[in-house]
Amino acid sequence: MKLIRFEIGGGQFYGEISNKFVYQWSDAPWINGKRLTKKYSLEEVKIIAPCKPGKVIGVAVNYPGATGLSSENRRPLIFIKPSSSVIGPNENIRPPNGIDKIWGEGELGIVIGKKLSKANSDEAMEGIFGYTIGNDVSCENNSGWDHHLAESKCADTFCVLGPWIDTQFHPAKQGITSYHNKTLMRKGLCDERLLKEPDLLVWLSSWMTLEPGDVILTGAPSRVRERIYFIDGDYFSCEIEGLGILSNPFKA
Repeated sequence: MKLIRFEIGGGQFYGEISNKFVYQWSDAPWINGKRLTKKYSLEEVKIIAPCKPGKVIGVAVNYPGATGLSSENRRPLIFIKPSSSVIGPNENIRPPNGIDKIWGEGELGIVIGKKLSKANSDEAMEGIFGYTIGNDVSCENNSGWDHHLAESKCADTFCVLGPWIDTQFHPAKQGITSYHNKTLMRKGLCDERLLKEPDLLVWLSSWMTLEPGDVILTGAPSRVRERIYFIDGDYFSCEIEGLGILSNPFKA
């Protein structure tokens, strides 16, 4: 199933894409939503972020060659993005006041479907509702002072999710690439993540409860060239083989 959220007639709804139609759901599946008979053509609706996460958990330093990776630091760096930072595909990424060094990082996102607390491996895998694509938009750390990455990671529009949640997707051997306009920035395989499911979810849930609808951004592969900062009119895209493409413009 490809689950989306969409806008039509001033309302926002969950829906399922099937045969070029969107079938409306009564609510999110993880809170007992049901598929309805009401349907729309894809051209009728505006696709927005596919869920409304209570929290977005960022997993940094989770690919070989990542900045900060060393033999002493064997666990990823974890940070939180607020729900207020979430936008959907094709929405404008906007800079906070006074910040101009901003870039994107395309990542595989895990959407949680069941509450996980101190989960074992089987429970962790059962707790995955599906996968989405994320853009962990970031800005330059304020002279190294932003220790918790709040200013660097949490601004409005700094967490792009979409275009859908795919419940049938399997990350194994799937490529992940990110482009700044048409310039390839990052390239890798989802398999190359240093900490993957179920181990990632077992570890996270051992000290933080994961709630239905939460999203985990599982890290960006290494850069293949030096960072490029956004300027007005730029586009940033992330493609994951078998899952889709997520693209957004930058509007200064």
